[in-house]
Amino acid sequence: MTALAAYDLEMAMWYGQFVIRGGRGDGVPDDVLFDRAAAGEGVAGDGQSVLVLSPHQANVAMPIRVEVLTARPAGDLADWQLGYEAALSIDPEGLLLLNSPTSAQLRCAVPPDRYCVEITGRGFVAYGWPGSTNPGDHWRIRLWPSVDDVEPRRVKEWIEPPFVRT
Repeated sequence: MTALAAYDLEMAMWYGQFVIRGGRGDGVPDDVLFDRAAAGEGVAGDGQSVLVLSPHQANVAMPIRVEVLTARPAGDLADWQLGYEAALSIDPEGLLLLNSPTSAQLRCAVPPDRYCVEITGRGFVAYGWPGSTNPGDHWRIRLWPSVDDVEPRRVKEWIEPPFVRT
């Protein structure tokens, strides 16, 4: 497995969600993907876009690392609190687009292809309002070429620790 590219980005994530797009295609509307993610495993996609629900309601400076790889990497889910997989096609423009409602769109150059995408996150403190607009969570998105149709699914679930009064 070889890394073709890596990008370290920062996104203002609002409303507990962000979207990963394989270009500017006319896929399923974000509100429909949101409803599917909320009713299912916290992730939904249509092959052109993947909508991810975050445990945190907001993070105005959320770090995201994007890695484009030549093959499936070694698994390291034990190092992350939450994980998802889905399929994503990058259109001929060769852009991976990331955004959250009311935030600026981020762009990464990614070779046009069909990919499996793994989205992992950690640094979570609570579901919903984390007590700050900069709670410290961060995410990683890894993509590698794949001919398989990967249904959007959760591969690791984060269980919020119980509240303990001191």
